[in-house]
Amino acid sequence: MKLLNKIVFCLFAMLILPFSSALGQGNTATTNLSLGISEVSLLQATASPISLQLNQQSAGLSLEASKSDSTARLKASSVITSTTRNLSARITSGTVPTGTILQLVVQTPNASFVGSPGTINSTVTLDNTDRTIVSNIATCYTGTGASDGYPLKFTFALDSSTSSYANLRATTGTSITVTLTLSHTY
Repeated sequence: MKLLNKIVFCLFAMLILPFSSALGQGNTATTNLSLGISEVSLLQATASPISLQLNQQSAGLSLEASKSDSTARLKASSVITSTTRNLSARITSGTVPTGTILQLVVQTPNASFVGSPGTINSTVTLDNTDRTIVSNIATCYTGTGASDGYPLKFTFALDSSTSSYANLRATTGTSITVTLTLSHTY
């Protein structure tokens, strides 16, 4: 009898157990993932110190009306959630000499720019108030090469609208710091 029990048990094990193991396992499995993209708002200005000096043209003439420089580049990376961003600029240190103004305009980025660069605004006169220079920037990046980024054109000029030429005073090396900020539009 014991032998018969062993034979029956062996047959049962060989026939039924493989099916019961197969029933406990399947041919599919699932894995849960959590995906995300970080919101990004990064800026980097690249340029040596910019020197803008209004010089005398000739005896009997006014100083040069303006001097411009477009060597500065503003590199940016932006990933938005839903609200676009504005790029603004303001003077955060120093004072523009009496009788003169400092202006800034952003120029069109080169072909390395990827994404939505926003709307480039017209020239602004800088002071200690944030002035929007590019509006509605969405998800984008500018590239990292020497000529990549938003080209920044600074112009130092005589202020013919509010000052008298007689109020000008000679100055050299007046240090000005311009701060650029990428912020959400509201």
